[in-house]
Amino acid sequence: MFLEKNNYYISLVFKEIIVREKKQKVYKIFFEKIKSAQKIALVSHINPDVDTLWSSTALYQVISEQFPYKEVSLICASSIPEKYFFVPHSQKFEKDFYPNDLDLIIFFDSGSKNQTWFDMMYPKLYDNMTFNTVSIDHHITNEQYAKQNILNITFASTTMILCEMFVFEQIHISQNTATSLLAGIYTDTWWLKHSNTSSLAYKMSWYLIALWAQIDTIVKNFFMNNSLSQIKLWGRIMKESFVDSENILHAYVNQSLLESYNCNYDDIGGVIDILNTTQWIKYSTLLTQKWDYIKGSLRTLRDDVDLTLIAKKFSGWWHKKASGFTTLGTIETFQILQLKT
Repeated sequence: MFLEKNNYYISLVFKEIIVREKKQKVYKIFFEKIKSAQKIALVSHINPDVDTLWSSTALYQVISEQFPYKEVSLICASSIPEKYFFVPHSQKFEKDFYPNDLDLIIFFDSGSKNQTWFDMMYPKLYDNMTFNTVSIDHHITNEQYAKQNILNITFASTTMILCEMFVFEQIHISQNTATSLLAGIYTDTWWLKHSNTSSLAYKMSWYLIALWAQIDTIVKNFFMNNSLSQIKLWGRIMKESFVDSENILHAYVNQSLLESYNCNYDDIGGVIDILNTTQWIKYSTLLTQKWDYIKGSLRTLRDDVDLTLIAKKFSGWWHKKASGFTTLGTIETFQILQLKT
């Protein structure tokens, strides 16, 4: 029995060594790309969340410190919500870029070409023979559309990949960088409460806090910075939500509802996670009308539900227990049956 246990632990150690060596090779190739590039674009996905923004700014900070002579631009097709202005370098984001002028283009937290929003504008952008592109992501639905795809679906956030990358490559992590990395972990796990919170997420969080990551800044600005009108809006959304015969919770938001509370689309974030705490439900859905599009947010706490099955119907993204999508249409004409797994 002792020998069997001993052999088991030895095999685990060897497996970990092999995985580490493979990762180091991938990370080394990535940083060689950065070293050889002069003009670099760091691209966050549309309707940005903290993970995509702070992944971009974390690498921006590192490149600026390690290679101050390089030209690095931060790109996001959507406007950056005001609540994220506390993020270092958040005011430097631009809405467009010109691929032909760049040596390296890096996408963060974008599971698909569509999510980057530049697939229609620059259809040849994803031609690996023409452009040098890298995708860094943790979503199981990632399409692996870039020339180099750094994907780890076991990590709770894209910033966890960057954190491991910096540690493996022995890159200095400043306080600002540590704060950026911790913010991605903290918000994508919702205060380390979601089911995607692994022991490694706790270890990385502790490590980054030890590097003086400003956890109080993250909590204050992201989790404790809601206006009274926003709280009232959430109350209205929750009041009008309902649970159908299959124990699926549904909620809706349109432009007139937002205007009646003097709110904008950025004020909706977080309400789906509260709705998802409803007792006995299978999963929760939130449909938001935004111009000619519907943005869908899906959440569940159950292990037997795979929300990517719904998200894939609309070329969506994210995870088994937290998925989303954007599709043309109106809430009035949207078929609720499409939200069934």
